[in-house]
Amino acid sequence: MPIPAPNTPWPPKPWDHAYKAYAENDAWYTGDTDALAKLYQREQQAATHVHRGTPHRGGLVGAASRMFWGRPVPAGENRSRLHVPAPADLATLASDLVFAEPPEVKLEPKLRAVKRAQERLDLIANGDEAHAAFNEMGELKSAFGAAVLVVRWDTAVADHVWLEPAAADIVIPVFRSGRMVECTLWTEYVDGSKYYRHLEHHMVGAVEHALFEGTVDNLGRRVSLADRPETEMYAGIVNADSVMPTGIDRLTAIYNPNMPTAKWRKQGALANTGRSDFAQLHPLFDWLDETFSSWMRDLRLGAGRVLVPDSMLDIHGPGMGASFDMGREIFAGLNVPGDPSKVAIDKVQFNIRVEEHEKTAFGIYREILRKAGFSQSAWGDYTGQRSSMTATEVEDRDKASERTRDKKILFDRVAIGRAASVALEIDGLVFPGKGGGRFDQPTVVFPAASQEDPEKLARTLALLDGARSISLEQKVRRANPDWEDDQVTAEVAKIQAENRAPDPATFDGDDEPPEDPVD
Repeated sequence: MPIPAPNTPWPPKPWDHAYKAYAENDAWYTGDTDALAKLYQREQQAATHVHRGTPHRGGLVGAASRMFWGRPVPAGENRSRLHVPAPADLATLASDLVFAEPPEVKLEPKLRAVKRAQERLDLIANGDEAHAAFNEMGELKSAFGAAVLVVRWDTAVADHVWLEPAAADIVIPVFRSGRMVECTLWTEYVDGSKYYRHLEHHMVGAVEHALFEGTVDNLGRRVSLADRPETEMYAGIVNADSVMPTGIDRLTAIYNPNMPTAKWRKQGALANTGRSDFAQLHPLFDWLDETFSSWMRDLRLGAGRVLVPDSMLDIHGPGMGASFDMGREIFAGLNVPGDPSKVAIDKVQFNIRVEEHEKTAFGIYREILRKAGFSQSAWGDYTGQRSSMTATEVEDRDKASERTRDKKILFDRVAIGRAASVALEIDGLVFPGKGGGRFDQPTVVFPAASQEDPEKLARTLALLDGARSISLEQKVRRANPDWEDDQVTAEVAKIQAENRAPDPATFDGDDEPPEDPVD
């Protein structure tokens, strides 16, 4: 999609449908309870309007009314509502599993002689700045279903190109044969009733910048980039057509889906958008909030109170009434007839259902993790059985997270490799003579998710060696999975040298070094 025409509805179709889902995920991800309440109450009102005069047990009305955050609090009631940041924790977990130990981006071995290029690539994709960007990308694509890695450069800011992630809810991509061929990134600035939107359109060989002044749901008219301080810098770097040529025949933005989409697989332009880890989990998030809110309600109501006559309260004088301090929650007044001195003092103490709430919450936690593809122990052990499990059973139980990690890495490896290759080429043009340029796509190597138990590995290698079914090279590789080929070769040579038997034809029985060179 090129830069839209003025007065275009925003977001444009069919992305208006996708952006509703993005808004729901964003509210859960950020923990914005006001947005959640407005979202689900608005859905309920819209569904009620559509189905007015018909039973509301099922469908949209039933679904919206069943949501905890969609039920308005009746007037005059004070109900505590607590949000548990499980969605944000889930996104963090997804990112940590993949990027807590950062990947290594390197040129092919045949190109390792190009030392300066590798050093430049290390600066772009292997430094702390890049690792922080990858962690951010992992969270964003977990929450929104996809992220875009954008190649950035600014000679006034840095002396090298860098990578910047952008969430799917600020990107409108165009796919062809399953690959993104162009995209528009946008940023919004609200000034009263005016909505300024900066559109950044990435296409092969160029990036176009445009600024629009419109309303909440309309792009409005196109204005000068210099009209906003946030976009003024772009006015000086684009040409008369508001285009900045990149000098390469590739996109400077790379799409990275989280998982293949399920809900939108039949909806054309949305079929390649990717699937959020929050998919089908919104009701469970809602039930978790309701469970903890109920638990906190029990704590509040479980505070012991003593029922006393009104005469025992604080009297403010004739015509001024009486009151009691809510901080003194042990007192509650009773307007009872008869002699106050003969009224018995009673107490109220409600039960706090700790065990029931805890088991319910932990059950919901397990279902959230199971649907998202992570091990049930990822957030802690909620079964109480771990102490009685063998090491093998514990390892098998934790395999779900590693399988999900392996699937996510398939997409991350491709996206990071392409983005690093483009960034290295741009770097060679913007900062000539420093080592950048166009090379074959780098290799992206992710470290193992977990280290195999050394004792178990030693037994396994010993059994394979005894059965003569493994070579020395493979034993070294299994024991050191993160080693390069040259390291493995050197280690194999050392082991062979140490274990090599002396030649009987030259062995004289004296294994001590001669003191006299002539000896």
